[in-house]
Amino acid sequence: MTAIVILGMHRSGTSAITRALNLLGAEIGPTADLGQYWESQRMRVPLDAVLAAFDGAWDAPGVMPEGWERTAAVRAVEPQARAALAAYGEPEVMVWKDPRACLEMPFWRPLLGGDPVVVLIHRHPEEVWGSLDTRNGFGPGLSFALWERYNADALRGAAGLRTVVLAYGDLVERPVEVTTGLVATLAGWGVHLPGDPATTDMELRADARHHRAAATFDHPSATASQRRLFAALAGAEGVHDSFVAPTIDPPDPSSVELIDMRRQLRAVRQDLWRSRTAYRRLAGSRRNLLAKVLRPERGVADPGIA
Repeated sequence: MTAIVILGMHRSGTSAITRALNLLGAEIGPTADLGQYWESQRMRVPLDAVLAAFDGAWDAPGVMPEGWERTAAVRAVEPQARAALAAYGEPEVMVWKDPRACLEMPFWRPLLGGDPVVVLIHRHPEEVWGSLDTRNGFGPGLSFALWERYNADALRGAAGLRTVVLAYGDLVERPVEVTTGLVATLAGWGVHLPGDPATTDMELRADARHHRAAATFDHPSATASQRRLFAALAGAEGVHDSFVAPTIDPPDPSSVELIDMRRQLRAVRQDLWRSRTAYRRLAGSRRNLLAKVLRPERGVADPGIA
């Protein structure tokens, strides 16, 4: 079995290319397990568990120091990850997409059986921000910081692997041309898909691209490292028999701080949710107790007792 791993930031076209490859013949996993964006729900559990080991989540990844994949907390997730992968069975070619994988390739790579093939799709950061703003209400600073973290980690995670880097805009504007080239590249690597892009409805539509940005990236909220990464991604486009990651600058401290603030906000919200849940349980228990004292014959809470 050969695994095709789709890497890319959220809202960057990972769903589109995953579905296209699935329609061309790659196994996407049990239908009942698939979420809205062609992601395996079973795979998401260990993905989130790895991020949680560093107090992180998809929208607020934590700091993962060198060698993080060998820590006890992460290795404890391996049985879950192997069980989730086993649900795919033994297809000739599988395709797996989850943006969280950008952050976790050092963990997943040895579990995927041999060296997987990577398709790394990137999108203009201002378009990503537009989509995240619509869906999540994120501002440009946080959106660009997450875009930088995901894409930088994806480039590092693809190092040494057979990799195709492509732009989302090219995929939806020239779907047959781009996917025909991708299928031919995969075949050259011994990864054969039976479908023909010229005759297959791959569900790629230019009108599905709801956000468009200029060719340049000069938004006032962008940092110097983000602008250089934008250029590096464009320069990496194409076919790589053994991917060499470009030079990646460390993020600006302001970007690190924005993600950290997001992580703190998540922690506060979780604490508030736990407190509310505990309060409701306690209040409910006391109402039930009072009802039993006042009306022992009923044995249930009186809705009129506050």
